[in-house]
Amino acid sequence: MFHKFMIFIFIALTAVLAGPSPAKAQNEKPVQTITFDGQNWRVAAQKAEIVDHLGRNVLALTGGRLWADDIDFTDGVISFDVAYAEQTIFVGAGWRAQNDGRFEEMYFRGHLNEKPDALQYTPVENGNSAWQIFSDGNAIAPVTQTFTGWNKVKIVVQGDKADIYFNSESPVLHIPDLKTGLTQGAVSLRSSGRQAGPAHFSNVAIRPLGPREGVVGVAKPMPKLPAGVIGQWQISSPFDEAEVKGVLKLEKRPFRQLKWQMLNVETNGIANLARLADRREQGNTVFVRLKLQSDTRQMKMLRFGYSDRVRIYLNGKRVYGGDAGWRVRDYRFLGTVGFFDTVGLDLKAGSNELLVAVSETFGGWAWAGAFEDRTGLVLGKR
Repeated sequence: MFHKFMIFIFIALTAVLAGPSPAKAQNEKPVQTITFDGQNWRVAAQKAEIVDHLGRNVLALTGGRLWADDIDFTDGVISFDVAYAEQTIFVGAGWRAQNDGRFEEMYFRGHLNEKPDALQYTPVENGNSAWQIFSDGNAIAPVTQTFTGWNKVKIVVQGDKADIYFNSESPVLHIPDLKTGLTQGAVSLRSSGRQAGPAHFSNVAIRPLGPREGVVGVAKPMPKLPAGVIGQWQISSPFDEAEVKGVLKLEKRPFRQLKWQMLNVETNGIANLARLADRREQGNTVFVRLKLQSDTRQMKMLRFGYSDRVRIYLNGKRVYGGDAGWRVRDYRFLGTVGFFDTVGLDLKAGSNELLVAVSETFGGWAWAGAFEDRTGLVLGKR
């Protein structure tokens, strides 16, 4: 259901920068708002102002987001024209936001014109984007951007699906499964990037679906998963990575106070750990735990993927450590997650415990694992 101000065309003739407001104060800082034709947007950016650009009176947004907190977007259309320079910039929109840290989002990368990942869809959970987790053809797409005029963008949302149009009459990206599970919430505009200049928004419109209007795109095939993907993991409450740095043998005492929850993996077999943990406030590391019951002493190969850093412990002893963060291996390394690594686990007869400390910086807090050969092995047993 749409707020009475939800249907609007954003052609700003005047703007008012308001003073402190009690709404959604972040860390007790004064809340700044900007008003366009009766619609208030909360400013969470370095700068937001109305300027003349390419013959239009437009919004120039730099270094952050604008939030329309009183919009209750469910199914509908978000559209806008946007102009920006060719630079390292991330421009887009969010929808169905439960709060500033949980929403659906799409954005395009101004420095990757016509590249396979010029356009990106990602859920945001607990303030953590998951673009390293979702990197197949249902989450990224190439687009042709112009840097001398207006790019026309339209987002059509219906149920748990969405279509993205970019200078096109048909969708350039179809999202067959919106990941947060949210069904309604606020809308945001985004323009960010270290030392990036502004993105200029014009003709912003948010409206319900029209007659015969809806999602029309078709899902692309998912990458084939390995056999034996583990579909559910136990996840601990967060703690500081320093607790496991250099630790080759775990002691139970420092981790007795941890709390545990079950987490199902996504459709690509990867667990998005940010669903349960907020690395910004509570620590940047969690344990992923799995109990293994082995008929005999035997070696089993575990295929796995992660982001950003892992220490793998079997029965308290470290058997692997690695770093797959963005650019840690070379300047082209993205840190996207897949079943790219393997480790041999020397299981004892009876009960075994696999503990994986997963640490996150940004881009996707992730773990995935598979036992392709489960002969003589039962998962989840003590």
